Amino acid sequence: MVSLKKSRIFTCALILFLFFGFLIYKLADIQLLSAENYGKESVNLLKRSVEQRSSEISLSSGRGIFVDNEKKPFNNVLKNDIVLFPFIQLLDLPDSIQLEINSLDTHWQSKLEQEKEPIYLSELVGHEISNKLYEMVKEKSIPGIIAVERTISSDPLVASHAIGIVRENEEEYYARYEKSVDQSKSMPIGISGLEKAFDSFLVSTNDETLKYHVDAMGNPLLGLNLRYQGKGDYFYPVKVQTTIDSTIQQMTEQVIDNYQMTMGGLVLLDIETRKVLAMTSRPKIDEFDPFKDDTLENQMLTSHFPGSVFKTVVAAAAIEKSPLSIGKQYDCNNNLYGDGTGDRTLGILSFEESFSLSCNYTFGEIGKELLNNDKEMLEKYSEKLGLIGPVGWSGDVYHFENFSQFPEEEQGRIWGNEQDPYVDRAIVQTAIGQKEVKVTPLAMANMMVTIATNGVNGQVRIADKILYNNDSTMLKFEPKLLNQETMIKKETALYLKKLLVDVVENGTGQQLKGLEVAGKSGTAETGRDGKSHYWFAGFFPKDKPKYALVVVDLNQTNGNSKHYQIYREVVVNLKNGVTNINDTKNALH
Repeated sequence: MVSLKKSRIFTCALILFLFFGFLIYKLADIQLLSAENYGKESVNLLKRSVEQRSSEISLSSGRGIFVDNEKKPFNNVLKNDIVLFPFIQLLDLPDSIQLEINSLDTHWQSKLEQEKEPIYLSELVGHEISNKLYEMVKEKSIPGIIAVERTISSDPLVASHAIGIVRENEEEYYARYEKSVDQSKSMPIGISGLEKAFDSFLVSTNDETLKYHVDAMGNPLLGLNLRYQGKGDYFYPVKVQTTIDSTIQQMTEQVIDNYQMTMGGLVLLDIETRKVLAMTSRPKIDEFDPFKDDTLENQMLTSHFPGSVFKTVVAAAAIEKSPLSIGKQYDCNNNLYGDGTGDRTLGILSFEESFSLSCNYTFGEIGKELLNNDKEMLEKYSEKLGLIGPVGWSGDVYHFENFSQFPEEEQGRIWGNEQDPYVDRAIVQTAIGQKEVKVTPLAMANMMVTIATNGVNGQVRIADKILYNNDSTMLKFEPKLLNQETMIKKETALYLKKLLVDVVENGTGQQLKGLEVAGKSGTAETGRDGKSHYWFAGFFPKDKPKYALVVVDLNQTNGNSKHYQIYREVVVNLKNGVTNINDTKNALH
């Protein structure tokens, strides 16, 4: 019995010894051995313990920003504000500050009682903070009420498709930056437009916060540790200076919205520099569900059926490769296939008259003649004119090969399959911009710049520079022109200019007559519910071109398109320097 009793005592003692030994080991492991790399998930216990005893309020995400051609921010605003801690109602505030806050909202204290975390006064009361109140709080240095500068970031109010938007997406963040990030939490990333294209330059590695420690009850220990955390250097975050003129951009958006365009948009390029001055796409982005109904898609970078605007390519090829075809007369009473009477009976027309009045039969016949000589003729001249695309700026930037300013730009196309260039009916449909022909409005605007510059072909830019935080230049995107072999002849461009002028003076574009515009109209059938795409692409002033403008009204029913009205109003506004379109009616008359 004694022996058995001793055995039980020994067993219990051993169990206790092992238990306390294990506890001591775990404590040592947690505090000494594995404090920064604990468990299967390699948790940093030191960092986690600090996080549990501290909280913070964000002053800025630390993400880089976009500015317009005059360095005005699109979606970031620096403003003065005041941080309130929830326990401030227990303190005696100076009467002057109390009265000033009461003037904003007499119920601010009861609202603050409902908050468990610090909050900005502007968000609490729903009003901007006056400079007077900001300076009063800053001067007094009262615990629990702190004057700060904060950066307000939001979706851009103008050029939203071009600039793009930023959202939280932890999975995508780590997929993009798995090998380069060294932080415990993901940061917001660009999901469209320039925000996505330049994300690696803009993404934050260190946001700006006001960090504070809390006691066991969650109350801030203001006397112990209230500090600013962030880089705050002269170089980061960076700014991307775009080529967009925000005043012109806003004007174009107002014009389009006044005419209630539901799908489509416009592109405006500076002819001398090939820079995007404005790019507007509709429908607007659904900020709550950007992927709903493809509202995030930039229609100016999406390829669409171009209709008769594509006859410009056929005309260029005919001028250089088929001089006999441009000297003929064509019976434009015929339909496209020449086997019956057309919907529009235009009589016997010359090549120039056929272009001006957009005779389908003429360009179907010329298309067949061109492809009898070279099955790749239309692709070659689409490339020479800068139409097929991609036409946006691309090149090597630091360690990024073939970096593109327009990664969402779609590739244009001429044929749907390898057999079409050998089938007459497919050839004639293609020659008038139907069948499988698709181009982007951006590329169409680029083609107009090519013609306006006497055949010079190049890449379109929407970003001019990447700037450091102190506005010094990190990188400049230089113009890129294509080599001479990929250009049309100067004489060809001059001939095309004459044709485009005649379209407005005597042809299908007479709604723009008197505005010094040269261009080409186009109506492309979509094959869906009788809807068509309505285009006008051109440049102005016709003698000394300054702007190239393309307007397209997509999926519109016959007679309801407003593309001519929009084109006309934008031209008039630019001509008269009208930026407030409330004055547009006076300018038009």
